[in-house]
Amino acid sequence: MKNLLYHWYEEKVPVEIIYLSKKGELSQRTIQIESFNGEIIKAYCTNKKALRMFKVENILSAQSKRLVH
Repeated sequence: MKNLLYHWYEEKVPVEIIYLSKKGELSQRTIQIESFNGEIIKAYCTNKKALRMFKVENILSAQSKRLVH
């Protein structure tokens, strides 16, 4: 998954993720990745309308939100 996330970061593609918080709560979010170091993603979360940090190990699924014509 890291390779896909890095690719979407480079391509500036919005990503829909299922994320497991440290409290054990699941959430579905759409993010725009701002930076990626392999372990931590800093991204703008459209749900929260703010920058957030995400641990890659807690991202349970991810898919590109790129529009296909």
